[in-house]
Amino acid sequence: MLSQFYCLFLLLLHFFVGVTLSEEGECRRLNRADIEGRLSTKTPYRAIANYDETPPKYAGCHPTRIWTIIRHGTRNPSESVILQAQNRLSEIKKRILDQTKPPICTAELEKLRQWHWMHLNATEDEKLLVAEGEDELIELAERMQRRFPDLLPELYNPEWYYFKYTATQRTLKSAESFATGLFGRHRIHTVRYPPPLHEDPVLRFYKGCGKWKTDVDKNPETLVNARRFLAEPQMQSAVEQVRSSTRLPDLQPEDVQLMYTVCAFETAWHRPRHDSGSKSSYESVWCNFFDVAAMEALEFFEDLEYYWNDGYGYELTHRIACPAIADMFAAISSSEETRQRRANATLYFTHSGTLLKLLAHLGLARDNKPLTHKHFASERLWRTSQIDAFATNLAFLRYDCDKGNPQVLVLHQERVVRLPGCPQDKDLCPLATLRRIYANSVDHCDREKMCRV
Repeated sequence: MLSQFYCLFLLLLHFFVGVTLSEEGECRRLNRADIEGRLSTKTPYRAIANYDETPPKYAGCHPTRIWTIIRHGTRNPSESVILQAQNRLSEIKKRILDQTKPPICTAELEKLRQWHWMHLNATEDEKLLVAEGEDELIELAERMQRRFPDLLPELYNPEWYYFKYTATQRTLKSAESFATGLFGRHRIHTVRYPPPLHEDPVLRFYKGCGKWKTDVDKNPETLVNARRFLAEPQMQSAVEQVRSSTRLPDLQPEDVQLMYTVCAFETAWHRPRHDSGSKSSYESVWCNFFDVAAMEALEFFEDLEYYWNDGYGYELTHRIACPAIADMFAAISSSEETRQRRANATLYFTHSGTLLKLLAHLGLARDNKPLTHKHFASERLWRTSQIDAFATNLAFLRYDCDKGNPQVLVLHQERVVRLPGCPQDKDLCPLATLRRIYANSVDHCDREKMCRV
């Protein structure tokens, strides 16, 4: 009779709290797949990568040029997040452990006791590329090379390849890792790079844009939808869920967001281990305090921030991406068309803000209506977990054809996308059509005028 009541108790516990108990006392609220796909811009690339390496084939056409722009791989957090984790999150950890019966299973309890971020120096280690970030770029390069072996040969030639990164360690190491994937570790020392720029007019076109900084980036109105979402039932429910799972009723929304951020970074840093005995050793203990609904609410909060700061929220934000678009056309046009010789493969390594603004400039991931705090329940295309994970990439490939004019294939996250204005019934878009669609981006890209305060 007692065993029946015990079984009933476990079933009710699983139903109401979402905890599964194993014989060893280990518990899981969420499996890794539920977590990895909901981490906004901290999503590891492995969660969204296209592992189909089949070369795209189009009869009578072959690729001759590529222009690709790639976000750096998985990195360390910013200085402020590291300090918050070392201070505030350590306080929360202590309060959980000080409870008579901490609300966490045996195996996770030990992980929480051992958890700390004291190995990180907030000043010296902030935003550095980590080992997983290197692997993301190496593997991305290897897949791209297998798809386009003639376009991305294994031997480096500075007349064929042009690499460039911004003045940061994370983009430098990303470029070197991509080169490793193409040429092998022993040959990357031969790769030439131009001097990196912090305010690169192509790779970081927004950095020196005064008007964007004042009207968008530093404008309190930019984040009004994100702030309003904090008062919406879904976000309040997420905060209550974490208060309940930690048994800390006074946790604030910013505490919950900090836990989510640390969960995200720790998940991104370590891919699952499949060898025996390490099933859960690299999973973040902080992820265990969330359920799926809470993760989705926190993900949406960040989607709102990035939509208004780096996406479609303000027209200026994506208009200032025109230097990158103009550079792309210069790179994939032939020297006869531009009177300027460019490398066949242009490879750029940059940041989240660049990729999101470029996607918006191209009209990708655009919803019918502006994203607001009221749209949580709506299906949306603007999902940063999908469109702006670590190592996010965008590529334009020129195809020369036996008959007819040059065509362009566009890839986002290694998948074919069809741009607005291009034929929607086939992958290739005529280069002339694409040039016409973005004529303003090339012919009327007066960045100085747009950015004047």
